[in-house]
Amino acid sequence: MSSFKFSGLVDGLEAVLKNIAAVCLIGMALLTGADIISRGVFGSPIFGVEEIVTILAVLTTGLALGYTHSQGSNIGVEFLYSKLGKRARRALKITTNTISAALFGTVTWRLYLYGCSIRESGEVSMTLELPTDLIIFALAFGFGCFTLTIIKELVMLLAVEE
Repeated sequence: MSSFKFSGLVDGLEAVLKNIAAVCLIGMALLTGADIISRGVFGSPIFGVEEIVTILAVLTTGLALGYTHSQGSNIGVEFLYSKLGKRARRALKITTNTISAALFGTVTWRLYLYGCSIRESGEVSMTLELPTDLIIFALAFGFGCFTLTIIKELVMLLAVEE
């Protein structure tokens, strides 16, 4: 697979996950608003809303990681980085991306294994009794896509001649 096809595949995956994360974020806002109205008007909260909002928050965060990274919207140490020369910045980016890909690849793998163990035990959420393994697998998928985004950036860095 050429680096161009790989990059396009990762970009498409980022866009889909970004949109799913946006829907989760909107869902959190709507559920929270509906719960507040329900408490005020009917004197009763919506059953399980805290659990659903927590799940949506996890999904929003996990699924938006790749897109956030590709947009450079994460926190960086710009002051120190800007003082380095072009070659040193490139070397630092390559080193950082290699270590990050290894770290988040490991996180993805461990989340997957954790999801498998949760599935085997049949664990469910406390209030609504939703299967928690699906949430963990979705989070693992988000971290996997984040890892692919880092690898895509690393491939692009290595492909560019200085």
